[in-house]
Parts: sequence; C-alpha cells; structure tokens
Amino acid sequence: MTNLVLALLETTRPISLREIGTAVAGYPAAPGPLRQAFERDKRTLRDGGIPITVERVDGEDQVGYRILPEQYYLPDLGLSAEESEALGFALAVVQLDGAVMGDLAQKLGSPAPSLPPLAVLPSLPELGALQQAIRSRARSSFAYRGRSRSVAGYALAFRQGAWYLVGDDETAAPGGALRTFRVDRIEGPVTAGEPGGYVIPAGFDAVAELRLAPFADPSSDPEASVAVLEVDARSARAVVGLLGDKAVTRRDPDGSVEVRVAVFDEEAFVSFVLGLGDSAMLISPESLRETLLGRLEDAVAENGASR
Repeated sequence: MTNLVLALLETTRPISLREIGTAVAGYPAAPGPLRQAFERDKRTLRDGGIPITVERVDGEDQVGYRILPEQYYLPDLGLSAEESEALGFALAVVQLDGAVMGDLAQKLGSPAPSLPPLAVLPSLPELGALQQAIRSRARSSFAYRGRSRSVAGYALAFRQGAWYLVGDDETAAPGGALRTFRVDRIEGPVTAGEPGGYVIPAGFDAVAELRLAPFADPSSDPEASVAVLEVDARSARAVVGLLGDKAVTRRDPDGSVEVRVAVFDEEAFVSFVLGLGDSAMLISPESLRETLLGRLEDAVAENGASR
C-alpha cells in the first residue's frame, strides 16, 4: 500500500493502470487481476482519507491516476522534537483499524510507529468520504433513519464505542439545524457535493456538542426517542453534571431528580442506565424499558451459566 501511495504521489503527471502495475511491486501482470487489485487498494486509501484524482490522459489508456501533494500533505506543523516524538507515540498506542499508520505519521511529520497499539478504533467505509467532505467543506448526502440527509459536516469524533458526525442538517428544519449522526447507522453510500459549500461557525466546539452524545436535549432532535429517568441522591449530581440542568424536570427534597433526555443511540443509553445500578429507574418509553429488561435477563442468565 505504501508503494502505491509513493508511486501516485511522486509522479508529476497522471499515470495509467499499466504504469502503476509496472511501478508497484507485487501487482499481478494480467490486466483483469491488476484492475481488481488496484481498485481494492484505491478504495482502501480513499476510505482512509487519501484523495486519488482521476484524470484524462492521451493514448489508449485514456485514464490516469495520481495523488496531488497539496491535497495529501499537511502544512508544516512546526513541531519540536519532543512534540514529534509524543505524536509518534500517540499514533502507536491508538490506531484506526485498517489505517496505514506509517503513511499517516509521514503526513504529520512524525516517525512511523513501531510499538504495538494499545487500542484500535473501528474503521468504517463511510469515514473516509465524510472526512474528505469535511476537509473540502462539501455537504455530505446520505440516508439516515429512512430519510435523505444533506449535512454540512463540522466534526467526526469517537465516543462511547461509536463514531459520530456532527453538522448542520439542512433537511432537519427550515434553515437547517445542528444534528449528531452515528456513522455506523448511515444507510447506503455517502456522496459529497461541491467543495467550499459552507463554513464551520466560529467558536464551534465539537467536544461540547458531543458531551451529551448519544443523548441530549429533547428539543435538539424531534425524531429521537425521549427517555424519562428517575435518579436518586447517590447518582443525581453525576447525572445532572453529564446531562446539564436543562435535562432536569423535577427535583425532590431527598436529593433525587427526574431527567428527560433525547436518545440517539438506544443501546448506549441502556448501557448508561445499567451503569447507574439501583440508583436509577427508567420510567419511559416502554420500548427502552423492554430493552433494559432484556439486558438484565441476559446478564442474569450468563451469570447463572458461569457458576
């Protein structure tokens, strides 16, 4: 994969598939298998956020490929030796599943990681297309919850075991509205519009927006399930600290609270409630109560089987 990146990056003109087969060691010579191997690797690189341009060329091949340096390389980050070393360590211990970490380190001006990773984040086919769209400020179009969406992506982030896209969904309300989408729930392919189609608002804070993912203020998404949760004094402060005061619908003299939240990811929310133990009671909706009961029954069955 690295050899393919170098071949496409170092050329000063688009090169044909036949030229790629000659330049990259390990590719089959026969045209059919060569095309299959190249399309596989091209898809992997694009999914990883590496842009491969396709251009018309003279001759019988008609199509050529290359990676434009201005689209591949980041500007000089001005890292000190200590900062570069720290970045290399970070790339080593936390990696993206399937990513070419040596190429990523090279783009960031850091030594290639040589340590085995301590954590590997899941990679999804949609991540490359979404990341490229955000970088070029092109709206992303995709289906989600059975509806077509057009989203100006502001950030991608990994939280509580899942990737989330945060951005302005112009299909959510007149004039658009800020929405959070779980990437593995996107239905079908992601397509990008024209580059430069939007500007990320000044002061946008992805960490703050994702703080409540996968649940938030019910008014933030009328399509989300709304859950009502009673929490006693033992966990009330922690839950209110996570969800914010606006989620509180009742405060009792004994320190317990009732909160109301929009649930974007039901499995994650049920895990959150289970983590509160007997200090919390899920009041509604019934569908979430049934999911919670099922998880409890499974846990009891597994515990009994292990004895």
